Amino acid sequence: MELYIVACGVFQPELEKVLEQISEELIFGKDIKITYLPPALHVDYNKLRKGITDALDDVTQEKRLLFFGSMCHPELDEFTKQYHVVRLLKGNCIELILDNKRKEEIEKSARVFYLTPGWLRNWQDIFKQGQGWDEIDARQNFGFYDKILLLDTGVVEFDDEDILDFFEYTQVPIEIEYVGLTTFKQNVVEALEKVSVTVKSL
Repeated sequence: MELYIVACGVFQPELEKVLEQISEELIFGKDIKITYLPPALHVDYNKLRKGITDALDDVTQEKRLLFFGSMCHPELDEFTKQYHVVRLLKGNCIELILDNKRKEEIEKSARVFYLTPGWLRNWQDIFKQGQGWDEIDARQNFGFYDKILLLDTGVVEFDDEDILDFFEYTQVPIEIEYVGLTTFKQNVVEALEKVSVTVKSL
């Protein structure tokens, strides 16, 4: 039986790594097809909705998993209901990657803007092109935060120049914290188990 996944491209490397790790344990085996949507769609709700529904319209597989957080679009429940997709329980990509307890610890001492490796790779598409923010806009919007915390999943390579470019754009100190794939993997497995339960109930 095939499983079709529509996922945000912001965590494509992480998702592919995790699926590779657990492929032998999956009920679907290698019968998984994935469509990744551009991360910059998040800045325009209409484009994000169209991207998700177009991807789901193109599918004939009965089993569908939507890899977007519940907070990525305010009407996500409404416009995906007809497709009978299995959805993630987490609100956004940060909650998928960062352990809740650790997140609470971090936020006790600072106002933090979280950055995933996928966001770092796509920040110009998201903020410059998508939001239309120049350096002044960026500094006004990011000025609320004490620091930017880059969550290193250990999958995506980035260098000092990547980080420096984003720092120059925001003028907010950037720190890196290694989080690995443990939390993300747990969330992926949980979502796949929900699909598996649905399959077994048919």
